[in-house]
Amino acid sequence: MYSNILIPLDLSHKEQVVELVQIATTLAAGTPARINLLYVDQSFVHRAGHPQFDSTLHEGHRKEALKEMQGLLVNLPENTVVNTVYRDGTAHDQILETAEQLGVDVIVMMARKPGISSYFIGSNAERVVRHAPCSVFIVRCDESDS
Repeated sequence: MYSNILIPLDLSHKEQVVELVQIATTLAAGTPARINLLYVDQSFVHRAGHPQFDSTLHEGHRKEALKEMQGLLVNLPENTVVNTVYRDGTAHDQILETAEQLGVDVIVMMARKPGISSYFIGSNAERVVRHAPCSVFIVRCDESDS
């Protein structure tokens, strides 16, 4: 059904990866699939952390995030290829840009149940759904789960 799948990750919530990957492999319906794991580092969005980070430290963080993503995936179907992607920037912008660049068929991502704050500050999931070049599956999580 879907063969090129993007899963944006929040590495501070690694427990969500298992469920997201299960959904992605279900969407692939047993056909060969490419799962693209995306981590977006938002440290430099407002340049707040810029004085504390030099390029060596940033490169170390990038390598660690890529290694962490690769280590999260176990027991995948034989016909599944994994690609890990690290991007800097605003989460929703990088998710949309990566989806377009990789030509993905579907994005599978977590989102918290909306609360009063979502009326004032839009969520990444909302922006991705609104502007994605492909289908988007949103998996709800409770605040207590995150």
